[in-house]
Amino acid sequence: MSFKFTLVLLAAAIVAVAGFALAQRSVPSTTASPSLSSSTIILDMRFADITNVDIKYGDKETVITKSGLKWSLEKPVQDSNVDQGKISGVVGQLAPLTADRSVGKAGDDLTPYGLKSPQVTVTLSGGGKTETLLIGDKNVNGNSYYATRQEGSDVGLISSTLVSSIEGLATNPPQATPTPVPASGAPAGSPAVPPASPGAS
Repeated sequence: MSFKFTLVLLAAAIVAVAGFALAQRSVPSTTASPSLSSSTIILDMRFADITNVDIKYGDKETVITKSGLKWSLEKPVQDSNVDQGKISGVVGQLAPLTADRSVGKAGDDLTPYGLKSPQVTVTLSGGGKTETLLIGDKNVNGNSYYATRQEGSDVGLISSTLVSSIEGLATNPPQATPTPVPASGAPAGSPAVPPASPGAS
């Protein structure tokens, strides 16, 4: 094989490789996730900053405030004896809140998601910020709810478990369960003995 022929083959190979690389760059990647399937931040707040939580669900409303590290109930009644762990557990999932999946872009029509007239709203305040979570309808599978931030964010899916916990704070305000008081004369921890029925021998 002549040296000249070898050079021709080498040049042809270089051109082929360069053309293939250029073609690959011009074709969009099929492995990249679509923009509407990636997770999205719904509420961008820090748990430590939250000092006020206002939950509205139907005709129910619960307002909870925090002073120092302690939560107190302000509405529907004022009560400082509340279930601290229950409140912190829910607020900890909300601040910050990332949707499992994004299904709509900010500025889209919210009507198909039930967010035009949301079932639940949660307003978090603190650290110089206020953000409101809007919760709409369930998705087709029934395991998630559509949600967005009132101030503007993509529409995402959040778990039905979290929504149930939020609704629970609204319908059953998190007042602490009082410690049972033993009957007079009975040692602490002893079960109360019911009075004997009339006529019992």
